[in-house]
Amino acid sequence: MQFFDTYASDSFCDEMVDKNRNVRAHWKNLAAHLERLSVEELEGKQAEIAWHLEDNGVTYNVYNDPEGEGNRPWSLDPIPFMITKEEWKSVKQGIKQRAKLLNCILKDLYGERLLLKENIIPAEVIFTHKGFLSAADGMGLREDFQLYFYALDLARGPDGKMWVINDRTQAPSGLGYAIENRLTMNIAAKDFYADHEVKKLFPFIEEYKKLLKKLTKGDTSKAALLTPGPHNETYFEHAYLSSFLEINLVQGDDLLCKNGSVWLKSLSGLKPIQTLVKRLDDRFCDPLELLEDSKLGVAGLVDCVRQGNLAMINPIGSAIVENIGLNPFMERICRFFLNEELILPQIATWWCGQEKELTFVMENFENFILKKIDKTESIQTYLVKNLSEAMKEKLQKSVLDNPHQYVAQEAIDFSTTPFYGNGKIEPRNAVIRAYALKKNENYTVMNGGLVRVSASKDALLVSSQKGGTSKDLWILGEDKKNENLPNYAALPFIDASLNTLPTLKAENLFWLGRYLSRAIHTLRLMRYTVKKMTDFHHYEGSVSQESKRTLQKALTHVTMTYPGFLDEETAQNPLLEIASLMKDAHKQGSLAFTLERLGNANLCVKSLLAIEAWKLFEQMQKEWKQFTKKPNTPVRSMLSELDKVLLYLVAYKELVEESMYKEQGLIVYDIGFKLESALLTLSKARSLLCFKYDKAVTYDILEAFLSSSESFNAYRTQYKSSLQLENVVEFLILNPHFPKSVAYVTQALLEDLKALPKRKTYLSAYEEPIFQAYSTLTLSNLASLMLLDENESFYTALDRLLTQLSEHFSLCSVELSKTYFSHYDE
Repeated sequence: MQFFDTYASDSFCDEMVDKNRNVRAHWKNLAAHLERLSVEELEGKQAEIAWHLEDNGVTYNVYNDPEGEGNRPWSLDPIPFMITKEEWKSVKQGIKQRAKLLNCILKDLYGERLLLKENIIPAEVIFTHKGFLSAADGMGLREDFQLYFYALDLARGPDGKMWVINDRTQAPSGLGYAIENRLTMNIAAKDFYADHEVKKLFPFIEEYKKLLKKLTKGDTSKAALLTPGPHNETYFEHAYLSSFLEINLVQGDDLLCKNGSVWLKSLSGLKPIQTLVKRLDDRFCDPLELLEDSKLGVAGLVDCVRQGNLAMINPIGSAIVENIGLNPFMERICRFFLNEELILPQIATWWCGQEKELTFVMENFENFILKKIDKTESIQTYLVKNLSEAMKEKLQKSVLDNPHQYVAQEAIDFSTTPFYGNGKIEPRNAVIRAYALKKNENYTVMNGGLVRVSASKDALLVSSQKGGTSKDLWILGEDKKNENLPNYAALPFIDASLNTLPTLKAENLFWLGRYLSRAIHTLRLMRYTVKKMTDFHHYEGSVSQESKRTLQKALTHVTMTYPGFLDEETAQNPLLEIASLMKDAHKQGSLAFTLERLGNANLCVKSLLAIEAWKLFEQMQKEWKQFTKKPNTPVRSMLSELDKVLLYLVAYKELVEESMYKEQGLIVYDIGFKLESALLTLSKARSLLCFKYDKAVTYDILEAFLSSSESFNAYRTQYKSSLQLENVVEFLILNPHFPKSVAYVTQALLEDLKALPKRKTYLSAYEEPIFQAYSTLTLSNLASLMLLDENESFYTALDRLLTQLSEHFSLCSVELSKTYFSHYDE
């Protein structure tokens, strides 16, 4: 098909064709290949790429997504962005120069401040910018205060050269996506572009590992990647990179600053950390010295750096060199520090804090793009000619009132590149993100990068948040012969045992087990209750009504959604309460609330689970969200949804238990699941079994207890008689051989707790309550529990036993949390 017959760019320059529509030399083979393809073939390749990305779980979290999805699949165009090795050689030199220059600026601003003393840059550019952190003052004089990792955005400018658009220094993102794009293209497009030699990315990753090894003095177990957490827009990349770099992925709550050093809270105790790859913005890193309400950082982190016990990639305070207010002075700075001219051009920029420049900007206001120099809180860009008159006047007033906060930039038209979408190839604006690492006194640049493409043909803004897609960046040419694949057989042993499991991940595994158990128990009891509510009308008399009320009250007790069905007014309209128990995510204990918490725990341990578990859970969440949005749901639809969600969760449970082994953290999940199962079984037993009912009601209640525990058929196999209270109590409370009984779970917990790292030769504070529960169950006498005076209607001894057992299991959970998640013993 002639894809390029209608291909026309409005830009001054297109990457593939020149102004006479002739295909550029390095694009000819690829363009000819594309021309030979049909729409179906190219569409098929696009679908194959999308499938590979989805299969690998590659996502990008979108803040304030109007569709409410948030977690969007990553997208990759089948047509790469290509640059010749000759052009890239000069671009690399420019990237290295700019990285060295920004490193000099960073060290100077937090050190001698010669740039300010020599009046090379105005003080207002620095001290009014929130990226300058006084807490880091003097650190620039330290040897390990370096810009180790640098990224910049590039686009081809009017002169045909690559221009610098933005510098990224405080927490450069995108490297993980660039690697994944390349790996996906290697698989999906290998046969597509077989005649192209492309430089590899792995040497850069190996250099990154060498840097970490150098900073940790050879022990990379003392390095970690600090992430804001699973709700961050690029969390996938954080998990992906930590795996590639063979270091721990941690959140602020995983770390502790003590005696001027940073420690990783692991299940076995505190482990030293010497190097952090920081993916937090600077001001969130330390609530003690920086942003006091930050929940993401670690109190005392700045002091650990100050004392020389922690290296950071990149240092706290590096946000200041992202300051676009530096751009007008970069040529002078380059001559001052390096005695060189800038290799890479940048957009012409005027800082409005100078009188002459401000006058010029005001006189030519319509021709500029206005930006605030401080992007630490929000990125505001104004294309003046597109603003309304009212907005122009408001912006002018703001600039005149605070001129030092603004820069004006020339409106530049950058090049376009071929992009495939909707059955055609069309030109789109694109921005390259390139990466550099500090290596001795110089920098090494990755032979590739992340290319982001605008969301539509007419869009000038290139942003993943705004719906843009990505491309792989190909640097054409062969690698040096000695740059072979790394020797994976020689890779260092990584201790992935339970002893090194970070505290926060362990805690999330524990709560994954608890919330999963809670969701399954709630679903089963709710499903049975709703089903019986719809069937009770087949029977007549007060017996069925009493059974119904008992089940409804039990549902309130088990979910702890008081007053619930204990309120007489609520009991008059039970379906409204059932609907609330199902759908109201703000009601603590509701099914929606539990599923939401389960979703958070699932997200936090996603990197440990099989991809089938991710997909299954995400599909369940998607369908559940659709259900909760439906008003006035009929009872049959409720039952159908409860059945469906239960099947999803049971399947998810099996996948979780298959995808991990005990040393990886499954033991912690198991303990959480068993504790919650025991607690909910005991709660349900107290609600249903401790009261004396009429014979017909007793049968209904015992059947409900067994059926909602998925134990009815097992009971029938064990006991050939009709349903009897003493048999049910023995079967689900006292039987040490039935896997769902409290006695069996207690025995299993005693064995599981022995496998935890801090276990002592004597009973620990968290083992003791379970041992007491075990002793209480072993010594219990069924006949004594069933004693009831003629005038009594409440089994006091049974209730006392169930209460004691509940207290033991609850105490175990508290003591376990203190020991392993809060580290009270340390």
